[in-house]
Amino acid sequence: MKKRFISIALFLMLLLSSVSCGGETTPTDGTSGETETSAPEDTAPKYADDLPSDLRFDGKTVTFLYREEVSNEFFADQADGDVVNDAIYDSFRSVEERLGVDINVVKRPGHYTDVRQEYMNHITNTIIAGDNEYDFVDLMIGNSPVLMQEGIFLDLAQNKYIDLDKPYYLGGLMEQGAIDGKLFSVSGDASLGYMKCAFAMYFNQRLVEDFNIENPYDIVDAGKWTLDKVAEIAAVTSQDIDGNGKYDLEDKLGFVVHDWNHPKGFWASTESVMYSKDSSGEWKFTYGSEHDIDVVNKLYNLMYANEGSWFPGITNAIPENQELYNNISAKFASGDIFIMTAEIDDSVSQLRDMKDAYGILPYPKADENQKEYVSSARNTHNAFSMPITCEDPDMAGAVLEALSSSNHDTVLPAYFETALKKKYARDDDSSRMYDIIRDSMKLDFGYIFGNAIGGPEGVFVDSYKKENSLASNVAKNQKRLDQALTKYLENLRSTFIE
Repeated sequence: MKKRFISIALFLMLLLSSVSCGGETTPTDGTSGETETSAPEDTAPKYADDLPSDLRFDGKTVTFLYREEVSNEFFADQADGDVVNDAIYDSFRSVEERLGVDINVVKRPGHYTDVRQEYMNHITNTIIAGDNEYDFVDLMIGNSPVLMQEGIFLDLAQNKYIDLDKPYYLGGLMEQGAIDGKLFSVSGDASLGYMKCAFAMYFNQRLVEDFNIENPYDIVDAGKWTLDKVAEIAAVTSQDIDGNGKYDLEDKLGFVVHDWNHPKGFWASTESVMYSKDSSGEWKFTYGSEHDIDVVNKLYNLMYANEGSWFPGITNAIPENQELYNNISAKFASGDIFIMTAEIDDSVSQLRDMKDAYGILPYPKADENQKEYVSSARNTHNAFSMPITCEDPDMAGAVLEALSSSNHDTVLPAYFETALKKKYARDDDSSRMYDIIRDSMKLDFGYIFGNAIGGPEGVFVDSYKKENSLASNVAKNQKRLDQALTKYLENLRSTFIE
């Protein structure tokens, strides 16, 4: 995964000049104009992809379906002066001009829990009816496998123009997301969805000084940012204001899990793996090792038993939870929460007006023996699938490839380097923490396919809710999950066209 981001740095100097026309009136630094005029135009390739230079499609239309509520992570109707919006808008226009196509985006409600099934049903019904309206459909990566077994998507690993080895696709797609070498969805820089949904932690920098504690950045750098360390800091940075012996929104809190999806980030960060391949290459449910038991017990302590911690068990995906969710954001912004779990885009959507300086941290390791930090994203992020009704798979694949390549060179740096690092991150250390998070992004089979194979994450969730319960939870669910996986693979493979 690391190689995916190394190349981004090569384009930062180009970015400084390209994003300056997006509404920024203050130069990024005093030498930006000099850099813009003195850099040779041929120092970097215009495109990172290997599409033929003369590839053209004579004004044909390629249509994407996208969830309306989050469509701005993929599409911009017009330039409006916002750096990221304009980078997306310009990227679309450049691909249209380059390939001689018209990219059409159809937006339909489908992100929130009350409309997800209708959105998925629309996709299935449209394709089964033989309608060729869409060349690509956007799905949450966790819901994509649910529709795969309907046999309604084409194998993208065989597409003429999609090159999954390129850095603008998420690493591990073939290893973790393909079945028998067939891949029915892809995720990467064609959309900002995965980066916006990446798990992280935000902390209040003023409170570091107020409580006279070790700087969290130094802890991360020393490789000592662990579950135990989070619990330790939460206890010393909290105060039971109402004196009732419990920690909630009425108190000063050391650690808050902001969304019920956020504990899933610990699954990856602690190197817990639910599914592994056996000697024949078949996936098997293998969760429940001593390491896994230790992790969920530490999570139980951190979220339920630890002084200064609070886990309200809500999500921003449910409209009824939105008020409390926003109140927690406001409490963090006011300085009454030291550490809060988050997704990277929260810095843009919720914290841009925060008065105190805040920083970002990766999710913690299981313990200091773990060699590296590991990051993941909420499985509600984007994945694209190509319907079997797509009339010209080569053209659609070329458009996705070109868009991914273009976004990799312009949109991702605009979002990450400009919107997050320079506009909202507040300090250079936070910028470095963003690098750790993005460099350590990891896909996981159980997380991708979980919604379609019996919900194995339920074992994880039930086990961090009650101490010393993982072994019994695995025993209770092993047979069910084995059967669900076997049935799913049989259903999926029955749709394969050899």
